[in-house]
Amino acid sequence: MNWKCSQVASKVHFVNATKLRISVVLLILASAYAQESRDTKKVVLYQKDTGCVSNNAKNGPKFITATETRVGKSMYQVFWSHTEPKREVFRVKVGTFVGQDVLKWWNYGIGDEDDFNGDGVPDYTWCGGDDTGFAMYLFLSSNGQYQRVDVLKTVQAAWQRRFHRPAPDLGRAGSYALDDTMLERSATGLVLLAKVNHVTIDGTNKETYQFRIGEADFKP
Repeated sequence: MNWKCSQVASKVHFVNATKLRISVVLLILASAYAQESRDTKKVVLYQKDTGCVSNNAKNGPKFITATETRVGKSMYQVFWSHTEPKREVFRVKVGTFVGQDVLKWWNYGIGDEDDFNGDGVPDYTWCGGDDTGFAMYLFLSSNGQYQRVDVLKTVQAAWQRRFHRPAPDLGRAGSYALDDTMLERSATGLVLLAKVNHVTIDGTNKETYQFRIGEADFKP
């Protein structure tokens, strides 16, 4: 083989080896992506009533029991474990006392009960609301306790990061409304998926904003 033929053969070998390495890398990436897709789980949250206005969700959870207690001028819904000895797992403020009268949400309670973060312990959604507004929380198990996530504050903070201006108040009736809230779990952690719809006052124009919010940006 002369020098030119040898040089051509070397180039062909180099190109083929490079293509082989690229193919192997692509195969590994495709396999990893397929595995991640199989391990990813999405859960739709607040399926009963996103606005928490007509949903009175005080009944239903299998693993906790709710009571109500007054602390100073505040009324709380307190959730207790079913197992003995019973212990408080979390509480939510549901009203304020004015004299001897209490002003409370019309409807409030647990919406969903499921293992959202994959640690084998039930997690919960909670919502409360009336015709003046509403609140939405996630309670995620963490090291024997529960971490509260304020869903509305979390989405509003994501809005402000993206658009660099104050977010609309998603807890009040208006032209902006939170819709299709989901929690995605994968090997990389939890992600809150949220959609905000904006309808102009005359109803002629509708815009939709979608957010993917990592667990590090969840707001208490």
